[in-house]
Amino acid sequence: MNALAVALILAFAPGLAQAHKSSDSYLTLEADGQALRGQWDIALRDLEHAIGLDANGDGAITWGELRARHGEIAEYVLARLDLKVDGRRCVLAPETHLVDTHSDGAYAVLRFSANCGGIAYRSVEAAYRLFFDLDPTHRGLLQVRLPGGTTSAVLGPERPRFAATLEGGSRLAQFFDYGREGIWHIWIGLDHVLFIVSLLLPAVLKPAIKAGTRRCASSLCSGMCSKSLPPSRWRTRLRSHWPRSQ
Repeated sequence: MNALAVALILAFAPGLAQAHKSSDSYLTLEADGQALRGQWDIALRDLEHAIGLDANGDGAITWGELRARHGEIAEYVLARLDLKVDGRRCVLAPETHLVDTHSDGAYAVLRFSANCGGIAYRSVEAAYRLFFDLDPTHRGLLQVRLPGGTTSAVLGPERPRFAATLEGGSRLAQFFDYGREGIWHIWIGLDHVLFIVSLLLPAVLKPAIKAGTRRCASSLCSGMCSKSLPPSRWRTRLRSHWPRSQ
């Protein structure tokens, strides 16, 4: 049983390191009922796959290469996001380009504004479709900051839209939304399952390995002792010749 578990880890170990991180982007909207602004963090590796950023093909994306593609990045990503307030469509415009680092690498950061007609609104709706044509497992992690609090959602091909009112949404619904998507992320591929197995197996194997080590050590010591001592009949004779303390 233990040998089989170890063999499974060794067989699939090369693919486990990256199995825990799927393609995600982080979209934050600031909606106060008058203006609407946003910030979008998008992984450079995803943008490289979509439009190409590494101009010289050396495997590294420099700030100069990224800056040269700012216009194309903004055009590409903003064309894949629709924002509405009270049913009225907003026109999105890029404002600032930055770079940030997340746990899985570097991200391009795009801050943008939304022109929604300059009329006060009570609700905001987002329709998200970034990278869905390239990677159906991609997810957009949306956070909407409202006067009544912050609400969030996970957007994907099956649920690309999200709407919220200025009063905010249900915390319980957000909890179940993230829980459902978390489970889905784990089960979308074999590599994710193997990654979870690789995390759990050490906890199972460690006690067994320790027990086996103790048994081996005990057997080894027993064998060594029995081989290092002379036969019992010799020990009886030898003991009579040992020096005794006076």
